[in-house]
Amino acid sequence: MIIRNNWWSIFKNLVSQSKSLKIVSPFISEQIIVQIKKDFDLSNLEMITRYNLRDFAQNVSSLSALKLAVSNGAKVYGVKNLHSKIYMFDNKAIISSANLTSGGLYHNYECGILFDDKLLLKQLQDEFSKYKAICKETLTIPEIENWEGILAKNKITNLESTSFPDYGSEAERILSNKSYYVKIFGTSENRVAPIYTIRNEVDRALCHYACCFSEKKKPRRIEDGDIIFMARLIKEPNDYAIFGRAEAIKYNEKRDRATKNEKMQRDWKNNWPIYMRVKNSKFIDGMMQDGILLYDLIKHFDYESFPSTLERFNNGEREINPYRSLSQKAYVKLTPKSAEWLEKRFGDKISEFGLIPDDFINKLPKSDINI
Repeated sequence: MIIRNNWWSIFKNLVSQSKSLKIVSPFISEQIIVQIKKDFDLSNLEMITRYNLRDFAQNVSSLSALKLAVSNGAKVYGVKNLHSKIYMFDNKAIISSANLTSGGLYHNYECGILFDDKLLLKQLQDEFSKYKAICKETLTIPEIENWEGILAKNKITNLESTSFPDYGSEAERILSNKSYYVKIFGTSENRVAPIYTIRNEVDRALCHYACCFSEKKKPRRIEDGDIIFMARLIKEPNDYAIFGRAEAIKYNEKRDRATKNEKMQRDWKNNWPIYMRVKNSKFIDGMMQDGILLYDLIKHFDYESFPSTLERFNNGEREINPYRSLSQKAYVKLTPKSAEWLEKRFGDKISEFGLIPDDFINKLPKSDINI
């Protein structure tokens, strides 16, 4: 059955006849949740939507709607870049162009299809489950109240120039044919403060084109295309702030060394002259305190943080301190599990703070050797 615009009565009847309700909609209005609540127990509602605060600031979606749903027991999940619109009832479903808003249900020219085919319903349930698997955790009232505070502090004067975080989840992907590493910048003697800007570090290290090593610690294990996260030693408290990400270019003994000119640009390269060149570098546009703390990763994964500590555990050792794996290391390899966690956190930070723009990077010195 084809469903066109102004299909609220069809939707309302299906809701009132159902014991469970599953909805996928990027935008949601409070008025519609209020109407659903009159005929349906919201504790039997599962809803997948978006958590981009810009949507709420522009009033294209309603944070109050999510708060009403969650406070009445609904399970709500958020997915980044969500565009699907799906409505699943007990034995029927609708796939539509319409959001769960007054415009989508009453006013807009929309088109969808209502069906009860069992095979299609099973396939649609599988798709819904895939979305839920991306999210993992349901929305809570404290999270909503935190977002309300963020929106209240950022009264909008120019929406286009205002940056808003997106708290939705996205599929966590790491490539099995790549290894993931954290390259450590700085020493225990020259830790920087949490308010030290990442732009200053990129300017100092010129890590947009290469990460540097001493003669004794050449990066021979790192292969083409491996992923390198960049972390700076910080103080107060002592930790490692991950601020950048890049793809490695395999070390070449004859090629990858600082030139005389490059040593003049940054004289510390006399002691750290070995290059591991990188490409597609990305940096969080904030301060070190806005990066991801490596100790948080270790707290989360313990011995599963690094392959070396995981191997020791699998060999029967139990008194393992993964923090010691960082001592005197120029870089450390991550397990697939910790790499996946870090990829997601890095993406979240980019959504929140943005990337250092190309016009800043392009003004920095470049390598004397083009690859």
